Amino acid sequence: MSPPLAVAAIGLNPAIDQHIGIAVFTAGALNRVSREETHAGGKAVNVAACLADLGVGVALTGLLGSDNAEVFERLFASKGIHDRCVRFPGRTRSNIKIVSGAPPQVTEINFPANFAGEGYLAGVQRAVDALLDDCSCFVLAGSLPAGIPATCCGELIGRLRAAGKRVALDSSGAALRHGVAATPWLIKPNLAELEELVGDDLPNPAAAATVARRLVAGGIEQVVVSLGERGALFVTADRCLQAIPPPTIVNSTVGAGDALLAGQIAGWLRGWSLADSARLAIACASARLGMIGSGLPPRPQLAALMAGVELREPDRD
Repeated sequence: MSPPLAVAAIGLNPAIDQHIGIAVFTAGALNRVSREETHAGGKAVNVAACLADLGVGVALTGLLGSDNAEVFERLFASKGIHDRCVRFPGRTRSNIKIVSGAPPQVTEINFPANFAGEGYLAGVQRAVDALLDDCSCFVLAGSLPAGIPATCCGELIGRLRAAGKRVALDSSGAALRHGVAATPWLIKPNLAELEELVGDDLPNPAAAATVARRLVAGGIEQVVVSLGERGALFVTADRCLQAIPPPTIVNSTVGAGDALLAGQIAGWLRGWSLADSARLAIACASARLGMIGSGLPPRPQLAALMAGVELREPDRD
């Protein structure tokens, strides 16, 4: 039996991720593929898959091309994700992820998406409205397809906040900037996205923590900044923690930030402290580094990773 709905993820620009393994990728030369896998992807899809594996009742809405929706529908069925996506005529975009070298590095080739049309975007809004009675938290994650203005993020956050909902935002560029102006409950930029947001270099975790504290002072309750191999910052009005991951085998970095966000939200839903939520979030991200595909490994593996997470308070910049 599926858990009751608690979270709705919203993804306006999902993708089908084609993972290609090449022993030594060389630009401008013949490259032979040793492994190929195809998975439903995009930030919102990844977050929903991880939340479902953490036992959270989750719905997904957004835009899907009807011509190649099967890969998404198989994922939804296998994870128990409530499918509230709006189909449009045509195909969902594809992304190519070339995994090569030792340790593995990922070369990403992301295709653009065409705007499905205002009517389909209105359909997503109706789907969001239909989820208001069941979901306390909404996750707005990913980029925007061409034709959708960046102000859409801020407008959607404003509507959800007016309905008394918590909104977590994971986007970049103008969409992140407009979303932050609407004061969501939580944001999860990576370091480069945070630097772009504030227009300044942030050379160390202490500098990033200073900016995160400033955003919290402006009304955002939680700021989570992913720092790659250095872990992540977790900042609220009361605490600022840097969580350092345990040693991890890296097979692919795709989806690690999405797993981080899912873990943080799951910890909050369980009523955990910031420290325990941070441990879960880092464990989820670390687990994703060892995987290719969607979702998370069994919970005993996550528990073992949680035990290896180091927490510290970053120095003030």
